[in-house]
Amino acid sequence: MKCKIEAETHVYPTEDLDKVIKALSNVFDYDELEIGKNYVIISGGCSTLTHLKEFLEKKKIRDTARRIFLKGAKNNKIRFKLSKQAAYAGRINLVEENLSPLGEIEVHIKTEDPEETIDWLCKR
Repeated sequence: MKCKIEAETHVYPTEDLDKVIKALSNVFDYDELEIGKNYVIISGGCSTLTHLKEFLEKKKIRDTARRIFLKGAKNNKIRFKLSKQAAYAGRINLVEENLSPLGEIEVHIKTEDPEETIDWLCKR
C-alpha cells in the first residue's frame, strides 16, 4: 500500500509554535516539516499514520473513525480533521466540524485505493 500524508494546521499569533509542532509530533511520525509564517505542514508516507492506527485500536473507536474516513474519501484522497488541543495532550480526537477557536489539524491522505487504506487504519 502506497500513500502520501500531509497534515496542516494554522498557527495563530497567540499560539506557541513549539507547542503546535509538539501536537503534530504526538500524532504523526512524519518525514518532513514545513514551517510557514502562520502554518505548519508535516508530510510522509503510510508509516506516518502508525500512531493514529494504534490509537484507534487502543481506544476502540475504529468504527467511528471508519465512518469519518469514508465520509472524507473522494478521488483517491481521504480528508479528515483532528483536534489540535487533544493532539497536544497526546490524544486523538477526530472532529467533523471546526469547533476550536485555535483550529484543527487538517489531514489529507493521497492513496491509490482509499478503501484499502481505511481498512488498514481501522482493521478489526
